[in-house]
Amino acid sequence: MTTNPFFCAESSRESGVDIVGTASDHEIYIAIECPPPWEADEIESRSVPDNLRELIEEVDEEYDRFLTRFLFIYSELKQENCTRLLIFQKQSEPAIAFKKLEFELASIEEVAPLVKNYLMNGSIDKTSIENSSKDVLICTHGSRDRCCSRFGNPLYRQAVKIVNDRSLDVRIWQASHIGGHRMAPTAITFPDVRYYGYLDADSLTSILTRTGDFQSLQNLYRGCGILPWAVQFVERELMFQAGWKWFDWAIDGRVLEHNDDESFNQVELIVETPEGARQTYTATVVLDDSKIIYLKGSCSSESASRVEQYIVRNLTLVESIRFNASA
Repeated sequence: MTTNPFFCAESSRESGVDIVGTASDHEIYIAIECPPPWEADEIESRSVPDNLRELIEEVDEEYDRFLTRFLFIYSELKQENCTRLLIFQKQSEPAIAFKKLEFELASIEEVAPLVKNYLMNGSIDKTSIENSSKDVLICTHGSRDRCCSRFGNPLYRQAVKIVNDRSLDVRIWQASHIGGHRMAPTAITFPDVRYYGYLDADSLTSILTRTGDFQSLQNLYRGCGILPWAVQFVERELMFQAGWKWFDWAIDGRVLEHNDDESFNQVELIVETPEGARQTYTATVVLDDSKIIYLKGSCSSESASRVEQYIVRNLTLVESIRFNASA
């Protein structure tokens, strides 16, 4: 008798769980062109050189110092004798996107020395290339979780076709583990660092072209990596009032206060428009005890884990000013 395999993403989607607030908020992302297959622990993959593996382990062990996330990326358009390195770094003020640096290196062995100098010393002895393309990373890391392969690979192929058919200035990448197996297929758009889950071809087309029913993203939007997790709830409240133009507005946010278990969070969100309006909002983001559910976080989980859901209260515009947007 054949038993149908369990897919955590199917179970999660059917539960109706809210996925906002699940975007990671790292200060730096380092995306390295590295051909699959990737092992479940991607740094153990045969295409990863020792110097890069050692650097990633060192940085991960001191995460609180570097606040850096490494990702492996790949596309069928990889150039021979060229390894592409993308670095995205958070800016220190309200911004639409992370700062982007891009390098073309002769081999993957050249990645570690450049990245180490950047992270340790804040400098790079190589000139970055100009590239205004947006980058979409779709998790296809099937050895980490089978949902990422089952749902991520078809979406990757569809995304490539969407971009080619519409001649969009967007690069589509397969990516190693980005977190959130149960929300597969998952993707991050760069440089705005927005996370999505449960994507399909239609919703991805809307995101890439900023057309269609914005409200359809309500159950697909995980949050923006510019913001701490609790502020991501407030951002969603406001962005669905604004629509697609929200993605042209600079944002920043912080947690002003929280209790020990973070069931209560007082947060602040700052929004700046291209026309020179700056608005500051505060709100409380609190645990909704009535909506706690238990789900398996991955296909291989032996038991379900507690998934907490939150609600926004007392959303208040506390300041609205005009400033010189061109300054």
